[in-house]
Amino acid sequence: MGIKKITYLVFLLFLLLACAKEDQEVEENSTYFDQWALVINYTAASCYNCGAWGAPLVHEIEESGKVVTICAHSLSDPMYTPIMLSFKKDRESGGEIPAFWVGDINTVDEVSTSLAVGLVKSNLPVAGLEISHTMTDTIMTVTVKSIFSVASTGEYYLSVFQLEDGIDGSYSSGLYRQSGTLHTYPNDDYTHDFVLRKSSVGKEAYGEKIIEQPEKDQVILNEYIFSTNTYPKGNVYPVAVLWKYDPSGSLPHYKFINAIK
Repeated sequence: MGIKKITYLVFLLFLLLACAKEDQEVEENSTYFDQWALVINYTAASCYNCGAWGAPLVHEIEESGKVVTICAHSLSDPMYTPIMLSFKKDRESGGEIPAFWVGDINTVDEVSTSLAVGLVKSNLPVAGLEISHTMTDTIMTVTVKSIFSVASTGEYYLSVFQLEDGIDGSYSSGLYRQSGTLHTYPNDDYTHDFVLRKSSVGKEAYGEKIIEQPEKDQVILNEYIFSTNTYPKGNVYPVAVLWKYDPSGSLPHYKFINAIK
């Protein structure tokens, strides 16, 4: 084999390795700054439409990927938490359920909700999020990293929520039975998922201020501790939501930035 041919092959191999490394770096960065959608679903086990089309819709949206779904149950519901009222101060339900907020967009039906999810996921986020957690006995420790892709102004708030999946909503579950589902015996296996249980800030939905006037590439690390002794440890998990606080203009004042689970 001639020297020129060997030199060419070495150069080609070097070029392929360089391209592979460059592709890998781009993939890592784009994943980190992916825009996720946030879907808040006001719901109740006693609500027929919540089971007939609301519940299938939130599961379908969640399965589309890069979506954090939070089901906030109403006052009369056994899965109610006062965090729901905090959400409603900034994001009204409109008096009917199921009702949805997709980021900062209020929707009331299947078509508008699905379209809003796609619209939010097409944004270029000012910040990306990473989340991890560990479980020790009855303690969940959650770590959230926020990194800003550009310099920005204003105040940014971070919420961390504990959600629960797999709660029995079948015919035999009493007040937990989900009205409106098509599941009947012997396939009566409906479960409540994405149920809002706890917030990192007591009864508050919009978290705590983590930064003002962030700089480009600024990284903020936050850690939170939740007790899991109330709920089955294998069914609970954390999600995080980043907001920008803007008290001017109409609601919501907490503008959605990004989410992660």
